[in-house]
Amino acid sequence: MDKEFTPGLISRVLGWVNPRWALRRELSRQALRQFYGAAKTGRATDGWTTVSAGAETTNRGSRDIIRARARDLERNSDVMGGLIHPMVSNVVGSGYQLQAKALRADGVEDEPFNTQVEELWKRWSRPQNCDIRGLLSLSEMLELIVRRRLVDGGVLVLKISGKNRFCLQVVEVDRLDTSVTAFTPPGAETPNRVEGGIEVDAYSRPVAYHLRGNTDTADLGSKRVLARDVIYLPVLTRAEQVREMSPLCSSLSRIDDINEFIAAALQKEKTLSYFGAFVTNSVPGGGFGRGFAPTPKENQELALEQGMITYLAPGEDVKTINPAGVSASSGEMLRTTQRLTGSGQGLSYEAASRDMSQVNYSSARQGLLEDRKTYGSWQTYLIDHLLTPVYEEWLDWMALQNRLPVSPQDYAKSPEAYQRHIWVRPGWDWIDPLKEASANRVALETCQTTLQEICASKGKDWRDIIAQRKVEMEALGELGGDGPS
Repeated sequence: MDKEFTPGLISRVLGWVNPRWALRRELSRQALRQFYGAAKTGRATDGWTTVSAGAETTNRGSRDIIRARARDLERNSDVMGGLIHPMVSNVVGSGYQLQAKALRADGVEDEPFNTQVEELWKRWSRPQNCDIRGLLSLSEMLELIVRRRLVDGGVLVLKISGKNRFCLQVVEVDRLDTSVTAFTPPGAETPNRVEGGIEVDAYSRPVAYHLRGNTDTADLGSKRVLARDVIYLPVLTRAEQVREMSPLCSSLSRIDDINEFIAAALQKEKTLSYFGAFVTNSVPGGGFGRGFAPTPKENQELALEQGMITYLAPGEDVKTINPAGVSASSGEMLRTTQRLTGSGQGLSYEAASRDMSQVNYSSARQGLLEDRKTYGSWQTYLIDHLLTPVYEEWLDWMALQNRLPVSPQDYAKSPEAYQRHIWVRPGWDWIDPLKEASANRVALETCQTTLQEICASKGKDWRDIIAQRKVEMEALGELGGDGPS
């Protein structure tokens, strides 16, 4: 029998009594051995202490500390900025364009209605209309939301509507009142659980948010805001998680190490630069009897200046210093660390560091494609959880205020037909536009794509492109030109 399956003493004893029991026991023992090597205990894992607990039990005690440290690095670390800026600029970019797809009663798209709604949405997206404070446009609010979701782990958006306005207010998660642990809604028999200021039902579904006043003022009282008036945008990584956790938590220690390393390296270089040369003296300065008293010149520093001519005393010699600076491996260590911090957020080293010195066209394109998968997932999240709900509620409000080119009664008959829409995401340019244009032309000719998809990949509306080209061709015709073939 193979040594790995040699039965133990107990199994051999059982084998004499009941061979079937012995076999079953030995197979169970061998199966347990083959499960997870990571679960082994011993000297190699003595320092690996773990706690298996629920999501909120695990996160509750660390959430505020991690958020504070992430914000500290956001303020003071350009390495952290290398992670934040590409996410913000690529996820939001030039903004999201609405394409209304409302249908008429006969099932055909209502172009006049859609065109007017799109114009009304553009007007509402201005700072004075969409932001309760009148400071941020919709695109700027999206940039702020992406930044806060990445650094803080989540953000709140309050929907504020009334007779004369429908607008949004971005609120940081610090406003959630963590002192509230339970709340009994009017008419309810049992209280709801409140986790970190978020009131949830038996299924952990948010039903209300307990928000404090402005944390920068003395207003520390809290109010209960129903979930229908709040859009909560957390980063969730566990099934029963209620409160957010910063996705940067796994990278914060490494980013801090990079900052300390860079600061230490710069300080070393600055310190070494202070020493230019030493003056040595071969004349004995002491011994038996009376020694030679140092002259005032011997106690002075020799300042080195450009083009200087100086004279040394007899016996003196100048020796220059060639200090050893930062080791050659430091650059590679810095690149490796930045590569790890970037990959932890789904970004390539080039995206996190802006260092393109080690890429060619193929590797750069592959890196961009992987990065854009990360940006795309964030874009989809914004569309599904923020833009679409806001647009649908804004359209309902506009219908109630009789500001749409359709009566409130007709709108109420089939709101889903009027709410049909798509979002044109911000697009990106490619490394080699000629190759990409050729590929698009072939894909279009072979019916593998559409003009809408091609234009959307560049963040443009295909209808705007066609309309503008029509204007240009007509202008060329009036000038006697043939236009492009």
